[in-house]
Amino acid sequence: MNLQRGAGSGLVIAIIMVLAMAGLVAAIHGGWLASGQRARSAADIVALAAAQAHADGADGCAQGGRAAEQNRARLVECELTSGYGEFVIDITVEVEVLPAIPDAPHTARASARAGIVFDVSGG
Repeated sequence: MNLQRGAGSGLVIAIIMVLAMAGLVAAIHGGWLASGQRARSAADIVALAAAQAHADGADGCAQGGRAAEQNRARLVECELTSGYGEFVIDITVEVEVLPAIPDAPHTARASARAGIVFDVSGG
């Protein structure tokens, strides 16, 4: 009688569980990285929309808020700096971090800036 029959089954199960956990951790990490990139992309889009609206004579921050909603983000901060025909709009947005895990950050924030600034250096 062979007492070693089936002894490798436990090892195979352990290896499969370790690989499954590694895959789960990689998927979670990838989701968090994607959420950060989504926040940066939304911030760029919102800043450009706000700057274009302000250049057209509308309320840039209000348009930025609408652009944020359309990109599944929330406008957290919008600041307009202007003078001498130039302007810059600084915005901050936040997006939901996916996958959501208890006791982990639930939002990712990103900032961007857009506007019109003239080069007066002559170069």
